[in-house]
Amino acid sequence: MKGAIFDVDGTILDTMPMWATLAQDYLKTKGVNASNEINIRMLSFTVPQAAVYMKEQYGLEITPEQIECEIQKMAEDFYRFTAPLKEGILDAIQFLHEGKTPMIVASSGIKELIEAAFARLGIEKYFSAIFTGDKNNPELFNQCLSFLNTPAEEVLVFEDGIHAIKTAKGIGMKTVLIKDIQLNYGEIKELSDYTLEDEKWKQF
Repeated sequence: MKGAIFDVDGTILDTMPMWATLAQDYLKTKGVNASNEINIRMLSFTVPQAAVYMKEQYGLEITPEQIECEIQKMAEDFYRFTAPLKEGILDAIQFLHEGKTPMIVASSGIKELIEAAFARLGIEKYFSAIFTGDKNNPELFNQCLSFLNTPAEEVLVFEDGIHAIKTAKGIGMKTVLIKDIQLNYGEIKELSDYTLEDEKWKQF
């Protein structure tokens, strides 16, 4: 192993439960008791799309732009002040650090918030760089490989998302699956090379 690339949401940070209920939690601040259906619906929306939907569906007396800003503020506060580490991930990071394996981040999240969360948790020292972008596109992972200056077959990718795992494997990298709230965990496990719990990745 000559390098490791880590996802953030659902892999390093335990943020997916927050995202899974964010719409419902936001509407509560507006006095609206929405069912869990709103959370499921929001999974297929961007934040701007969600803002328009909430405005129209629940008659909120503010603009979609204001709704969007308030939702983003709730998410930002969670990263800056609350988001915890996923169970077991710090042990993996420290194992790689002790073995002098270079580690970087590839995330679809916001770099500033990742940096804030990492600084609060004291783990920023372990990562040489943070790259953000679309993980359905191999370009993000190719940027990571260029930074590591390492062939794809010598790098492990720690991920929880099926699309990112498919992209990483498509360019020759091995993957370590992190269990989160995935509804299709069995399918992703079949696709992945290792799981965090089995620790077989440590012999890679």
